[in-house]
Amino acid sequence: MLKVLIVDDEYYFRQALKISLPWEELGFQIAGEAKNGEEALALMSEIGPDIVLVDINMPIMDGMEFIQKAKQSEQETKFIMLTGQSEFVYAKMAVQLGVFNYVLKPIDEDELKNSLLEIKNLIDKEHSVKLDYEHLKKQAKEHMPMLKERLLNEWLQGSRVIDPLSSTDRLQYLGINLDAPFHMVIVVNIDSQDDLVTKEDMHIRKLAVQDIAQEFIQNTYSFASCHDTNDRYVMIIGVPNASYERMEAISEAIRKSVQATLGCTVTIGVGNGYPAFESISVSYQEALFALKHRFVLGGNQVILHSMIAESGMKVSLFSVERRIGLLMNMRIGNLSETEEWLTTFFQDARTKNASTEMLFVAALEIVSTCLEFLDEMSQSFEHVFQDTAQTDIFQFIQQMNSLGELERWIRNLILKVIAHVHGRKQNRAARIVDEVKSYIQSHYGNEELRIVDLAKSVHMNYNHLCYVFKKETSITINDYLTEIRITKAKGLFDQGEKIVQYVASQVGYADANYFGKCFKKYIGITPSKYVNNIQ
Repeated sequence: MLKVLIVDDEYYFRQALKISLPWEELGFQIAGEAKNGEEALALMSEIGPDIVLVDINMPIMDGMEFIQKAKQSEQETKFIMLTGQSEFVYAKMAVQLGVFNYVLKPIDEDELKNSLLEIKNLIDKEHSVKLDYEHLKKQAKEHMPMLKERLLNEWLQGSRVIDPLSSTDRLQYLGINLDAPFHMVIVVNIDSQDDLVTKEDMHIRKLAVQDIAQEFIQNTYSFASCHDTNDRYVMIIGVPNASYERMEAISEAIRKSVQATLGCTVTIGVGNGYPAFESISVSYQEALFALKHRFVLGGNQVILHSMIAESGMKVSLFSVERRIGLLMNMRIGNLSETEEWLTTFFQDARTKNASTEMLFVAALEIVSTCLEFLDEMSQSFEHVFQDTAQTDIFQFIQQMNSLGELERWIRNLILKVIAHVHGRKQNRAARIVDEVKSYIQSHYGNEELRIVDLAKSVHMNYNHLCYVFKKETSITINDYLTEIRITKAKGLFDQGEKIVQYVASQVGYADANYFGKCFKKYIGITPSKYVNNIQ
């Protein structure tokens, strides 16, 4: 019910107006009445009317002054001016002030009724828009952590850099403040969680480590933080200069606090400070490079990239370009190119007279690349790593006696990975597609069904699944899902179902309008027309 306030100095007119229309049947309630503008203003905050019917000519405070003062409040009240023919000019002025409409006295009941219903329709629309807006605000707030996480990871990878000077509003909206002359990245990695059984316990520990790290940084520097693609905790820190001494001390305090508080250990990699905002990815890669040396130097310590560089360990045998080249050869399955890559790699290692530590790090990076490739292709690593399945991989490599032995093992590993993946690739692709189609057939009615859920169901990387499905079927997964849903909807209509909203919900569409667009795209006509044609 919309609340109505009547403001008119004529008592009998107010009484007649209250019985002139079937107010409740029309969706209105007479919430109060006043004989002048001053009295009406006092009632406004008490009643909170949705609509005010107000006469122009009244003693003490006339209708024009009342509307002006009432408009100063935060109430979203609509006004209908009641005016005589001689006051028509004032009525026009009232409309300019924001009055919804004016009705001439003596009152034409139909005219008043139509004005009220127009206002009712307007209020309903405004309420709907407001609900939509609040819903969007809620969605934006819920998705803000995800948006922030995605943006920061893009910075770390160097795939996208936003100039903080030109994007201040967006960064503030996401809660990112890195206003500092230099930026430095640290990566905090929990050494092991083998003592914990459940994923929930692991997640709690991860958050506890995050809280400890933030506590030591937030009172000293501005920072933004996220978890990278390998679930390591990363902090992008705004610092006054490129010196690492202060950051080393803070990182050491974090390490000690984690060990004392949580009973576990962390290793922290620290990149160098850079003045350019786009160099955040460089500092991140340096922190990761430093972190990798925990396999050589041991865990539970702070490792600075600058210290590794000074000790002659900065040069990497396994560069980014070489990693990309190896991955490409494994993806294509090119044995001759892979053999050439291996020969060049080990020739370079011998030419540079690489240290044992450099070789061990490079070997671990190659193993990591092989594991990444197997995961990308959704293949199990147990078959390939049979000889090391029950052994710590680093200890296994350390036990090798010569570079030749290491070379033979790595060569055999890479060729075995290629043979394992490409030997099964053809049949497996068809099987994966069948599994995805079966999953869609069983879950198409779930409006929250996403491709990432399909990828999880077949234990495959999201992007690779999209590629395999399109290659095998010549259509995208989204197009296939839409075809299934529209086909099922058509079947429900054919069986006699007439309510479009109900059918939309049954086949996975929360928005009936969007369902209608999809239905028309595939069938050629709207759902309502299709139902009418059946009848």
